[in-house]
Amino acid sequence: MRLLVRFLRQEVRNSNVLFSLGLYLLGVSYLIYLLSGSTPSDAAWNTLLWVVVFFGSVQLSSRSFEFESGPYFYYFQTIANAKHTIIAKMLFNMMYMVFLSMATWALFSVFFDNPVYNTTLFIMGLILGATGFSVVLTLTSGIAHRTKGNATLGAILAIPLLFPVVQLTSTINLQAIVGVTLTDGANLLGTLVALDMGIGLLAYLLFPYIWQD
Repeated sequence: MRLLVRFLRQEVRNSNVLFSLGLYLLGVSYLIYLLSGSTPSDAAWNTLLWVVVFFGSVQLSSRSFEFESGPYFYYFQTIANAKHTIIAKMLFNMMYMVFLSMATWALFSVFFDNPVYNTTLFIMGLILGATGFSVVLTLTSGIAHRTKGNATLGAILAIPLLFPVVQLTSTINLQAIVGVTLTDGANLLGTLVALDMGIGLLAYLLFPYIWQD
């Protein structure tokens, strides 16, 4: 919990990041509105939403270990172990990406109206999708930083793992748009939960071997 609070405070101090995130979401959403010329179909609306969230998440993940790299890495090792660090990072990034997803949904609802019929199923899909993004991108960002790589390496490692998360989440959200009940969507929700947990467990087990000199 202390690490999570520490990460939140670091992010609040760095207000430029929050401003750039807001500018990115508003700018891209408005650009899509201008270029589309009309309200997109339900499938196109859902696809465009996840394209915006995907690239925003990748951009955010490139900074995941910005404050723990370089000389600061050795100091950070004395105040927190690897398992606590990866859990706090995944929780922090999950909160960030849930906010990113919700904000994108809100902007799309303003520009294109809100086609979602089953709001509960849609929100659950957003949260589980953001969780999957968090665990994948946190792990790959940690690998990229410890191997002296850059953000491109993290993105390349993340994309194969993100494909099933994006596909499942997009399918759940599309079902929520057309009005599928929560019961009928339970199988896909369960699959996405299992996928998130599996990748999260992989990150928890692998990270200690990465997070050492």
